[in-house]
Amino acid sequence: MRVTNSMMVQNMLDHLKNNMGDLNDLNEQLSSGKLFQTPSDAPIKVSESMNYKSQLNRNSQFQRNLNQAENWLNTTESALKSGTKVIQRARELTIKTANDSLTSGDRKMVAKEMKELRDELIDISNAKLGDSYIFSGQKTDAKPFEVVDNGIDNYVKYNGDTSKVARRLNENVEMDINLNGHEVFKDEIESINKIYNQLEDESISGEDIGNNLSEMDDSINKYAELRAEVGGKLQRTGNVIDRLEANEIHIKSLKSKNEDADLAEVITNLKMEETVYRASLASGSRIMQQSLVDFIR
Repeated sequence: MRVTNSMMVQNMLDHLKNNMGDLNDLNEQLSSGKLFQTPSDAPIKVSESMNYKSQLNRNSQFQRNLNQAENWLNTTESALKSGTKVIQRARELTIKTANDSLTSGDRKMVAKEMKELRDELIDISNAKLGDSYIFSGQKTDAKPFEVVDNGIDNYVKYNGDTSKVARRLNENVEMDINLNGHEVFKDEIESINKIYNQLEDESISGEDIGNNLSEMDDSINKYAELRAEVGGKLQRTGNVIDRLEANEIHIKSLKSKNEDADLAEVITNLKMEETVYRASLASGSRIMQQSLVDFIR
């Protein structure tokens, strides 16, 4: 094959173009710190990075779910703790009035405090997290209890439902995070209201008032069990959060290894490519020194 000057010039231009492209790729790696800028640069690595990014997004969503769950459970535990104190105080007052030694005036004074305890328990049952009522089941926009006062055993009406509120903690685990007010507070509110009405009624004996103690003991035990249940769930969410945080660090490390450039290696290659490019320019300058007659022969 006959080699002409035009062929040499064209080959020189092609090599210069390739060398300049390699030089540009290395400059982009150095300036961005990434091994690739577009999917066409490294399709397999881009696919792997997209997979890592998808895992990180799922991990972040689970962490948000867990934070919501922890806040909900902490608010629930706080309400149960406060409710326990109310019932314990109501029990103390019940013991105090479970005899006939108190005067009518004394019982009415105790009745006033019992009424305040009843109202305080209603306030506790209407606890909110943000804009959501936490004891209304899935009807989080509905206030759990309203006063109807249809008699001793029907002082409040429950407006929520008994559905569960759940949060997904990871790919395979979903946790119920709520307690509904009907099972947690209604009987207790009605019980305290019943004692209040008995204290207001002078015909009720101290023995009749004392008969409420077993119900109050059951309520205190129930609250202790519910707090233990909530505490167990909080412990579990804490453990899952620790695992998710460790997993996030691991995935970020893999993603970094897949797409981050080794700057020391890039700088070395860049210097080598600059040398090659300059040599190409020097070689091309010698070819271009040929006369126009030589070039068109």
